[in-house]
Amino acid sequence: MKKYIGLFVAVFFAASLSAQSHISTQSHQAQVTQVAPVSIRGTDGSYYTASDDGFVIKWTFDGQGEHYQFSDVSIKLIAVSPDGNEIALYETDGGSINRITVWDWKTLTRKYLKKFSDSITSLAYSSKGTYLIAGTATVDGAVFIRTQGWQIVDKIKANTGIVSYIHTSKTEKTCVFYSPSGTLSFYDFMTGKLKQKMQILKGLSQTVMYDENRYFAGIRDNSIYITASGKTITSIPANNPIIISTEADYNLYYMETDGRGNYEIKMIESLEENKVSNPRLVKTLKGPRGSGIITAARKDAANIYFGGKNGSVYKSEVEATITTNTMYELTENTYSKIYDVAPAESDFYFLTTNAVYSTSYDTDVISKLISTEGETNIISYNGNSVILWSQSEKDPVKLLNLDRKTSTVLFTPKSTVQKVRLCSVEGKDYLIEIESNSVVNLYDIQDGKLTEIYSGTGIQDAVYMNNKLVYIAKSAATNPQTPLLTVNPETMETVPLSIKGNVTYAFSTDGKTIYGLNIISDDTGRNTYVFSFNVYTKQMTNILKFAEEDAEAFTYLNGNTLFTNIGRNKVYCYNLSTKKRFAYNRSASIPKTIGVNSKRAVILNSNGSISWCGTIDSKLLGDWYLTKDDQWYEF
Repeated sequence: MKKYIGLFVAVFFAASLSAQSHISTQSHQAQVTQVAPVSIRGTDGSYYTASDDGFVIKWTFDGQGEHYQFSDVSIKLIAVSPDGNEIALYETDGGSINRITVWDWKTLTRKYLKKFSDSITSLAYSSKGTYLIAGTATVDGAVFIRTQGWQIVDKIKANTGIVSYIHTSKTEKTCVFYSPSGTLSFYDFMTGKLKQKMQILKGLSQTVMYDENRYFAGIRDNSIYITASGKTITSIPANNPIIISTEADYNLYYMETDGRGNYEIKMIESLEENKVSNPRLVKTLKGPRGSGIITAARKDAANIYFGGKNGSVYKSEVEATITTNTMYELTENTYSKIYDVAPAESDFYFLTTNAVYSTSYDTDVISKLISTEGETNIISYNGNSVILWSQSEKDPVKLLNLDRKTSTVLFTPKSTVQKVRLCSVEGKDYLIEIESNSVVNLYDIQDGKLTEIYSGTGIQDAVYMNNKLVYIAKSAATNPQTPLLTVNPETMETVPLSIKGNVTYAFSTDGKTIYGLNIISDDTGRNTYVFSFNVYTKQMTNILKFAEEDAEAFTYLNGNTLFTNIGRNKVYCYNLSTKKRFAYNRSASIPKTIGVNSKRAVILNSNGSISWCGTIDSKLLGDWYLTKDDQWYEF
């Protein structure tokens, strides 16, 4: 049977949106993918950096950064509106997720979302901001979105094909596209008709049109090529070059590096009669090497801004110098990332890469309890112990006694660990362990016995229930074709359950009822449901609905309250008895998981910070970051 109670849709999630950013000099936690001046002709020194960590940081002239995580996947492209207050992002996981979102930076609210089945190859605002133009990796080519009302319009009377560069004239009367197949196409943006198509060098990257649209430049095979009137007028060998000019520049600036921390800024001057000068050295810089090497850079009228592979951000003046200078690093990596959180009796445990700590919001005291060896996940056990394991690794699963400061290996997985879950059935404690989405093991903690109880494909989660059956969440696309099945660990009998859905996952339980997530396809697309399933009556009830697919959300049960971050922008609290609900205000980072005890709720954010909350209202009490010297820093 299936029953619907308390059902609400994505309107609730959108309506409850509010957020806050953090101001600091903390670096990105992953590679900087793009640097974009807020105003390309401006001299106020403000610019955006985007990263694979899903954050965008707006940096100001004083070196302070306003941090906000817009995505739970990589941000590969960023476009800034002409007024600098609106940003468009291309978010992708490198596979099935390809979306463009538009955000108001002042309010940190989303103005537009468009999903694509293929990757985005370019993203730009038209010169006056009338359109947002996206190039796609399809023969259909560019997509034109009118920013007044956010409607897709037909601006070009033919398919543009795959384009990797888009630029409009100041008047927005002409639009130019570069195709990697080697064409530069000019369209009348008023009529949508092709004005001119030029065959130029194919396969150019980091392309830019500059000097009042007179020159077109790009990189191929460690050489810089400059085109004028459809002809290549120069090619210049360069070591690992990055073009740093924008469309506002009259000359072409680029950077070279030898990979050993030596960087050179060079300039190619525009001359009369569509000619250019030989490269001129502007300045020599010492900068990062190895894992910190520069991966993105851009200039405005006064400064050059750099982003590194390790997430660091640097700055230098454009003005020429004859002496070697050092890139000025704006960022610091001052925080220790918290990887997981677990409730204790009166406080919480926090796991970093090298230790377990305990603390509470009310005492503000942090205690280092025991050193660890890089584990990523923690489970509270029997008051004075914790169980540690590492997701996506083959590391041993350990039991640590926090009083005696001892560590015991419970078992060593054969393959990479996907999930470990503690379950108690008839007074005995068990661990459910899933490896490589294909094997479910049951570990008896008292007997020290590890037993494989199920093997298959597409396994997502599992719980051991009071009726002495293990319930396994899986993809319905794999045999048996159901998203939920049971296994009797004594007889090994497997029973598929007749449940509708594409895949179930993210279980939590009180021993009698399973709460989890279920993605279901229908005529409107794929929707995500939070459900409850009574293992005795076999009744499934959909509680909450999110009108999109969310394959990474969690559920967390504490007493009679269910928590979930479905939609992954906030954590939602749902009282199973009263059907009342509210959402915790999110911090600068996207919520990852939650821990709850009798006094407090603590949200672990994606960047390793924590957010303290009460258990009865949406008030955010504080955002804490653990510093490298084991102190709390509060926003």
